Amino acid sequence: MQFWKRYHELRPDELAEFIESTPIAFWPLGLIEHHGWHLPVGYDGIKAERICIRIAENTGGIILPTMWWGANGGHGDFLWTHYQPEEATASILVNTTEQLIRFGFQAIVLLAGHYPWQGILTKHIPPVQENHPDILILWGTEMSICRDDIKLRGDHAAREETSYGLSLFPELIDMNALHPGRDASAWPKGDAPPLEKRHAGVCFDPNHPLFGQMGEDARTASVERGEEGIARLVSHLTETIDRHLDGS
Repeated sequence: MQFWKRYHELRPDELAEFIESTPIAFWPLGLIEHHGWHLPVGYDGIKAERICIRIAENTGGIILPTMWWGANGGHGDFLWTHYQPEEATASILVNTTEQLIRFGFQAIVLLAGHYPWQGILTKHIPPVQENHPDILILWGTEMSICRDDIKLRGDHAAREETSYGLSLFPELIDMNALHPGRDASAWPKGDAPPLEKRHAGVCFDPNHPLFGQMGEDARTASVERGEEGIARLVSHLTETIDRHLDGS
């Protein structure tokens, strides 16, 4: 097992020494967003960070503070959700990535737990990569970061994401919370969004156990299902990083 550290906990001399031997940066990209009754509202960022830690345990490296302020998605009207302007999110993404390269990192993993990050990454990271062809930049969600080599499934707070959560942070999940009995107080000021603003496939009935979910029933999720996919993802990204740093 390799040695990894958290960026914000290190002193300048420690950072310089660590990067000299292990120039790998992991940046979990998350969001604060309603994720059903059973998952934490910080699910996306927690998922991304826990996966980054799994990889860093194999490769070593430094994990940046999770980026919580993302943009876009189908849950903007839900209570406890915080979406930001895309231009603000994109600016932080590009500026920070460029800074990491300037500071000496040779491999940078931008792992997004919130799926709409994909569009922002696709638009803004390729130009950064083109300007720094010798730097390995891996970017995307767990569904896309391995490109065509590994394609994991995704949804919103349903079977797939719940399975990943049960594998990565079961202590933060309460499957018993998936029960009926809530009312309109689940909405800000008690007002549900009008039909024309509702994202297709999302459950908008707060009395339903699957409120906020999009995908197959979360109650069919399992640790085993989540772990199988996460293990393949971690193994592939570990090998990719190792090959780059070995020069092969």
